[in-house]
Amino acid sequence: MIHIITGTSRGIGRAIANYYLDNGDKVIGISRTNEIVHDNFHFLKCDFTEKQQLYDLDLSPFVQEEPEPVQLINNSGIIGEIKRFHELTLTHYTDMSMVNVVAAQYMCSYVIQTFGFDHVKTIVNITSGAGERAVPSWAAYCASKAAINLFSETLAEELRELNKSTNIYCIAPGVVDTDMQVAIRSSKAKDFSGRQNFVELKENDELRTPEQVAELLATFLNEDHSDQGVLHRI
Repeated sequence: MIHIITGTSRGIGRAIANYYLDNGDKVIGISRTNEIVHDNFHFLKCDFTEKQQLYDLDLSPFVQEEPEPVQLINNSGIIGEIKRFHELTLTHYTDMSMVNVVAAQYMCSYVIQTFGFDHVKTIVNITSGAGERAVPSWAAYCASKAAINLFSETLAEELRELNKSTNIYCIAPGVVDTDMQVAIRSSKAKDFSGRQNFVELKENDELRTPEQVAELLATFLNEDHSDQGVLHRI
């Protein structure tokens, strides 16, 4: 199988890539930087905040005469500035929308266009519990995850109407020990009322590791959830 994974430079994305590489699969990693070196790993440099780089992204060299099943995992995501909405900048909103929404949506379309419905087995959009509830000082982040949730549910409806077998899931991995969590804990209490909760999760060793998430995700995808809806927590 070929796994196309966005955001493989660190955190969950890199852990997922390494999991599948260790399993003997092929991985195409799409991110701004890369530290993975493996015979089965192909790196494509792309900054999702730059529309032109998305235009220039080219997966066509990976289309084979005898195609392998393809799995897309849209993992890239940013939380941006953790501040009250009236202090946020246009750059915050545009970058958040490009990375968390536009790039993920486009990758779903582009991968299908490139490899075809018959060869794309699964599309996974990594989401968050914040997409289902309001978190003060995370307005744009919450909105972006809510958007990708509904987008994924709509894609599932289209797939049913088209009688296609591609599975689509939005998966929330819980609270994970990544650089995003570092940014959350580094925020100021006056800017983020929930900051202390995340500090305590770290102090109490209650965060999942990216490697744990990679294993849980792989286990989930090895099971049949086709009749259980689109939104899931692992």
